[in-house]
Amino acid sequence: MKTWIALAGATLLTGTALGQTDVTQAAREFREANEAAILTETLDFLRLPNVADNREDMLANARHIIALMEARGIEGRILEAGDASPAVYGELTVPGATRTLMLYTHYDGQPVEPENWASDPFDPVIRAGRLENGAEIIADPLAGEIDPDWRIYGRSSSDDKSPLIAMFAAIDALRAAGQGPNVNIRFFLEGEEEAGSPHLRDLLEAHRDLLQADLWLIADGPIDTRGDPRVLLGVRGVTSMQVTIHGAERVLHSGHYGNVAPNPAARLAHLIASMRDETGRVLVEGFYDDVLPISETARGYLEAGAFDEASLLEEPGIARTEWGPGALYGEAVMVPALNILGLDAGTVGPGTRNAIPDRASAAIGFRVVPGMSLERLRERMNAHIEAQGYVVLDREPTDAERLEHTHIAEVHWESAGYEAASTEAGHPLIGHLVELVDEASERPVRVVPLLGGSLPLAPISDVTNTPFAIVPVVNPDNSQHAPNENLRIGHLWDGIELYAAILADDWETD
Repeated sequence: MKTWIALAGATLLTGTALGQTDVTQAAREFREANEAAILTETLDFLRLPNVADNREDMLANARHIIALMEARGIEGRILEAGDASPAVYGELTVPGATRTLMLYTHYDGQPVEPENWASDPFDPVIRAGRLENGAEIIADPLAGEIDPDWRIYGRSSSDDKSPLIAMFAAIDALRAAGQGPNVNIRFFLEGEEEAGSPHLRDLLEAHRDLLQADLWLIADGPIDTRGDPRVLLGVRGVTSMQVTIHGAERVLHSGHYGNVAPNPAARLAHLIASMRDETGRVLVEGFYDDVLPISETARGYLEAGAFDEASLLEEPGIARTEWGPGALYGEAVMVPALNILGLDAGTVGPGTRNAIPDRASAAIGFRVVPGMSLERLRERMNAHIEAQGYVVLDREPTDAERLEHTHIAEVHWESAGYEAASTEAGHPLIGHLVELVDEASERPVRVVPLLGGSLPLAPISDVTNTPFAIVPVVNPDNSQHAPNENLRIGHLWDGIELYAAILADDWETD
C-alpha cells in the first residue's frame, strides 16, 4: 500500500478550530508531498475502460472504486436495480457530525473511436501542455517536479473520474493534518450517466433509505471559462420531437402539380413559424404557463456575472442574444427554448430538381425549465399542430387517409429526455456553500442559477427531496465527450483544496 493511502486510513480527527486558509494550506502541503502518488492513482483509474454498455468493464470499475474506498476506511458497496449498470455507494460517518453531504460523480465515460485519438484513450498519457499547441508526451512525468500546466489525456480524465480522485485526496489531506472531515460523507457514484441515466430513478427509489443527506454535491462539468470556481444550482431539462408533413404519395413534377399538390416543405415552414417568433418566443398556447418566475436572489447572481457573457457571445460570433436586445445570456437560458435542430425536404444546390417533395421533416428540440412537465409539453405541442388543421399520426398515413385529409403530420417524441431540476438560490445551505467556495479560492465564485445545458438531475431532486448543487473542478477546455479528452493537472490540485475546504467545515448554519 502506498504511504499516502496509508495516511487515509489513519484515525479520524474532528472538531478543528482552524480557518479555511489553514485548511486549504494544509491540503496544498499534503498534495505537494504526494503529487506522484495522487497522479499514479488517477492514471490507474483511467486505464479501466468504462463505456456504460459493457457491464463487465463497469463492474471492474466499481470494484476498483470500492478498493479505493476501503483503503480510506470508507464502507463501500455496489448498488443495483434491474439491469442497470452498477452504482457505487460509500459511507463515512464522523463522530459528532450533525450534517451529511452526499458526493456524486459518475464513473462511466462516453464511447470512444480510438482512430480519432492522438493516443490510446484507455492508456492515459501526460503531455507538457495542450495537444493543440504541439505538446509532446512526457516519457517519465512522475520522476521529478510536476508542472500544473501539464495535461492528462485519456477518456474520463475530466468527465468524471478525476473529481472523485480529488474528493478522496481531500479526505486524505484533512486526515493527515488532523483537520477532519467534520461532516458525514456519503458517495453515490453512477455508472450510466453518459448513457442518459435510464435507471437512475430506479436506483434512487430502490435504495432511498441509504441516500438521505442534507445536501447533494455534484462534481460534474467544468469551472467557469474565466478560470473562476462555480456553484451551479440547476439545469434545464430536455426532450425532442420529429415532425414530418406528408403530401402526395410520391414526388411530383412541379409544373404539372404546382398549386395542385400540397407542398410539404412550404407547409412545414408555416407550421414552424406558427410555433415561435424571430426572437425565440414560443407561440404555442399554454407553453409558458408552468414556468416559475426568476427569484430576486437568482437575478442578483445573474447581474453579478454568473456567466462569462462577452465570451459566450463573441467566441461563436453572435452579435446579441436572440431573446432580444440587451438580454443577458443568463436571462436567455433561464427560460424554455424551442430549437429547430434540423430540416429535411427535397433537394438543394446543383442537384436541385423541379419537383414537389412528398414529405418534409423537422427535428425540434426543447429545453425546459423548472415547473414544466414534459408530458404537458407534449400534449400542448400536439394540440398546437392539430389547431393548425393537421391530423396528427404516429405512423405513415395510409392511402385512404391521404385522400381523406388535406393536412397530415406524423409526430414522434423522443423516448428519453428528462425534466429540469434546480435548488432555490436562497436556500441557507446554498448560501453557506457559496461562502465556503468563495473563501477557498483566490478568484471570485460564480453562482449560476440555471445552466443552459441538461443533466439528469430531476430524479435526485424528486426521489430524495434534497437540495443539490454542482461544484465542478475541471478545466473548461477539456474536450469532454470528444477525442483527446484531457485534464489540466493544476485543476486537479485546485479541486483537492476546494473539496478539503468543503469537507472540513461542520456545516452548522444560523
